[in-house]
Amino acid sequence: MSEDKPQVEIYNRINRLKIKAGGTATGGPGKIDQNSIDRANAVLHKMSEQYPDEIKKCLEDLNGLWNETKAMASDKRSANARAISNVANQIKDLAGTFGFDLMEYFGESLRDYILNIDLSQKEQVIIVQAHIDVMQVAYSQNLKHQEHPLGEELKKTVAAAIAKYS
Repeated sequence: MSEDKPQVEIYNRINRLKIKAGGTATGGPGKIDQNSIDRANAVLHKMSEQYPDEIKKCLEDLNGLWNETKAMASDKRSANARAISNVANQIKDLAGTFGFDLMEYFGESLRDYILNIDLSQKEQVIIVQAHIDVMQVAYSQNLKHQEHPLGEELKKTVAAAIAKYS
C-alpha cells in the first residue's frame, strides 16, 4: 500500500499594498517618490495651520461634555465617560500629529483615566477637572513640549491630583 501524501500548492501572490507603499514586487526594499513625500508634507504643513482652531473646538466640546456630566446625578455620569474619552483621544491624536507632545500627553492621560472610572466619586471629578484645566493652560500658553518649565509644572499638577485622590 502506498501512503497518500497530501498535495500542497503554494501561491506566491503579489503584495499590491507593498508595491503601492513603495516596495517592489520581488520583495526588495522600496523607495517612495520624493515628489509624493513633498506633496504629503505640504498637506501636513497646511493642516498644521488649522491645529489651533481644531484643538480649540475639541477643548470646547470637552468642556461642554464635562459641564453636562458634572450636572448629572453622580450615579448617571458614567454614561458620558465614553464621549469624554473619545474627545480626549481626538485631542491626543491631533496634538501628536502636529508635534504638541504636552497636549498629546494630557489627552492620552485623560482618555486612559476616564475609561477606568464611573465618575461617581468626588475624587474622580477632581482628577478629571485637573486634566481639563491643564489642557486649557497648555492651549492658552501655546505650549508644545513637555520639557517646557510650565509643561513640567502642569504634569506635576495632574500627577499630584492623581496621587492625592486615587
